Amino acid sequence: MEKRFKINSIITEYKLENFDDSIYSEELEKVASNIQEVIVPNKIVISTEATKIIFDHIDWSKDTHQNSVEQGGLLIGHSYMDENNKIIVGYVEKAIPALMAKGSMTYLELNHDVWKSMMDTLDEINENAKNRELQIIGWYHTHPGRLSVYISGTDLNTQQKMFANDWQFAIVLNPQKQIWRAFNGTDAKECKGYILK
Repeated sequence: MEKRFKINSIITEYKLENFDDSIYSEELEKVASNIQEVIVPNKIVISTEATKIIFDHIDWSKDTHQNSVEQGGLLIGHSYMDENNKIIVGYVEKAIPALMAKGSMTYLELNHDVWKSMMDTLDEINENAKNRELQIIGWYHTHPGRLSVYISGTDLNTQQKMFANDWQFAIVLNPQKQIWRAFNGTDAKECKGYILK
């Protein structure tokens, strides 16, 4: 009998360290997300390394066979409490693409095998971590083709089941239109998002 990976629960005990802007250099150019209406003041900042991983995975700015269906993965890094501004700042250091996920134009399936593969990759990353281990601080996925970038009912269900903490984020991207938005917490309310360049 084949053993299958099973997710019993998500670990929610994660202590937010105080935010220090030396985590990333403010001198680097920041490219903001295509914000419609910011609901929560929290923000997510995506490193150049994580951006490259995500953009390579989803064929950003191209129209390919691979990115004609939904794609996605995990956002890895740390979230911090900015006491001065009373906000949570998520900093994405790396991303883990869900390479084995099955997608359609309107749906992305992350089954147990996909989760196991991503968790194995996270374990490998953390084995080589110089400082504290990186955490899953959210997820990303695409709305391809003519779709806009928003949180659908299915996306909200995923957010509430898997990424419901106030320090967890969701990013929705459309690689063909080159637009993206960031969302935060259990209700996936829109927040500010920045890409470091």
